Amino acid sequence: MIKISWLLLFICSFAYGQRANFFKEDITFRLDSIHFNVEGYYWFANNSDKPVSSDIFYPFPNSSGEKIDSIRLFNISAGQKTHYKLEGSNGISFDLFIAPHDTVLFQIGYRQELTSDSAEYILRTTQGWGKPLEHAEYKLIVPADFKIKNFSYQPDKSYNIENQKIYYWKMENFMPSRDMVFYF
Repeated sequence: MIKISWLLLFICSFAYGQRANFFKEDITFRLDSIHFNVEGYYWFANNSDKPVSSDIFYPFPNSSGEKIDSIRLFNISAGQKTHYKLEGSNGISFDLFIAPHDTVLFQIGYRQELTSDSAEYILRTTQGWGKPLEHAEYKLIVPADFKIKNFSYQPDKSYNIENQKIYYWKMENFMPSRDMVFYF
């Protein structure tokens, strides 16, 4: 019920005024048996003649009471840290401003302490934007001896580099039907 409430808040935050175009993400996950680190780049565009100002909700997985810490939010386009509001353990919200015919790039990261045999990244909120991501890339980096039993999306490729294994996904016109989950 809480996830549905947050999803509705996320969708409704765009019901008034001009809307940003969330069109690309590039995310690197790092996983071991203790922590799940997420470091993502998120592109937003304003294709209109008027400025866009919105409240963005960035969700965290909220299963098994796993603790989220080390939250980082940086507006790369403006070259500055961005203030955010912690929305309980469900995620963060922050202000997004985009000038007419401009693009803004954010870097968002966090670390999650794991208490189960899986790690999850929420993708389904993309549906709230009403269109697929034009481009999405995901990389999972694990120690070479770390065993992944299953993926919610099978990787396109994998590489072994030094003492790490890297799994890679590349998506075009991607409308996720499920979240990204790594079972270990």
